[in-house]
Amino acid sequence: MPVFEQPMRKLLGTLSPTISWLSEQGSVDVGAVPEDHLDAIKQLERIGVVHKRNNRCYELQKIRLKKLMGNLGMEKLAAAAEPNFPEPPVPPDLN
Repeated sequence: MPVFEQPMRKLLGTLSPTISWLSEQGSVDVGAVPEDHLDAIKQLERIGVVHKRNNRCYELQKIRLKKLMGNLGMEKLAAAAEPNFPEPPVPPDLN
């Protein structure tokens, strides 16, 4: 399986807008999370990248995220959305 098709890399690539938003916001009250980020926050909470502190606010666990990305060979989240390796060229049709 190519590196860029690993499930966790795809998941982090899909959730990168929420990770970026949460990183900008810092600590966010549970009730203040926009609806479009709520499912992503729940997924990030399951993999340990987001922590719910005192059942009142979500916080991004930057050390955990950095360690996870390092284990996957990722340097930044934007790279997760697109493959690290270029697609091979398609040979012209010989017909």
